[in-house]
Amino acid sequence: MKDVNVQIKELELKIKDLEHQIDRLEDRYSNQLDENDIRAVIDKVLSEKEFATPKQVESSVNESHLQLVKWIIGTGISVAAVVVSIYQFI
Repeated sequence: MKDVNVQIKELELKIKDLEHQIDRLEDRYSNQLDENDIRAVIDKVLSEKEFATPKQVESSVNESHLQLVKWIIGTGISVAAVVVSIYQFI
């Protein structure tokens, strides 16, 4: 009878130990899943948004400046041509 009681106690201890290990594993993996879910959401949000790197911004600004300079030069040439043509008619 004592052997059976000892075996039952040993089994109960093993069961408690296994339950404890299961709880720890569930906590660990649920935290990892939560972190992975957060990373996935952040990656999705970042991919949906259009962000620019500083180099892209600088390139865009330089391109805009170049277009502005071209427009100013073109407008200046046009105004000069109009003034010259008006002056010739007088």
